[in-house]
Amino acid sequence: MFSAGRTEKEPLGSPNSDNAWNEYVGYEEWKRWANYFEFAQEEAEYYAGELAGIPMDGKAVLEIGFGSGSFLAWARGRGARIAGTELNARALEEARRYGVELLEPEIEKIADRYAGRFDLVVAFDVFEHFELAEIRARLKAVETMLTDGGHLVLRFPNGQSPFGLAPQNGDVTHRAALSREKLEQLSQGTKLRTVRYGGAFAIRGRWGLKRVVRAGRRLGQWLIGAGLNAVFAQKIPWQAVVVFIMQKAERSASLSRSER
Repeated sequence: MFSAGRTEKEPLGSPNSDNAWNEYVGYEEWKRWANYFEFAQEEAEYYAGELAGIPMDGKAVLEIGFGSGSFLAWARGRGARIAGTELNARALEEARRYGVELLEPEIEKIADRYAGRFDLVVAFDVFEHFELAEIRARLKAVETMLTDGGHLVLRFPNGQSPFGLAPQNGDVTHRAALSREKLEQLSQGTKLRTVRYGGAFAIRGRWGLKRVVRAGRRLGQWLIGAGLNAVFAQKIPWQAVVVFIMQKAERSASLSRSER
């Protein structure tokens, strides 16, 4: 992950930091990032499921706040050309060894330089670290940097569900509680259109007790969510973590709200 307001030239923990206390010092240890640019079998299943239908081979992919780099490693294995942003000094060092093209974290400052460059931009558990004004600026930057028809994939704690309180409040660096409606409001005036919003892809894993337990848990969550929507006359996902996918409209046509 990365925090706004700093640059690669001033890494986390810098003695020149603006604040006496930097909440990101030791963040990689707290997150238990150990094996950089590697991914487990279940992570591969998750990425493949979450990005189903979005081509990767030969595509230019940017990850905002790549952290330990597992997604970028998976994407490269699928034939993608990878780039990323990050502020964690150790992660940046590992990324240079791995050959990641590194961009300035404040992408709104460089968006014009990379106009139409990327087919896919992802940010897993990152946008909740920003203030709303920063989110607005970065959504506009993503629009500029995406090709026509390119996708933006965001994952974040569900700001509309009480079950999202645990991940939202489990990290002192989180700034904003997010939802589809907030992000659509913040993206007004751009060509970004919603194509999917819902709970994060559920990993099945290998056959065995764990897979059965996960299936039971998913069924229970679906029943609870359906019941809450019926009781409160809502139509929202209730999962703790949600995924929001937008697409930059083609020049010839754009998605209407009825098509979402």
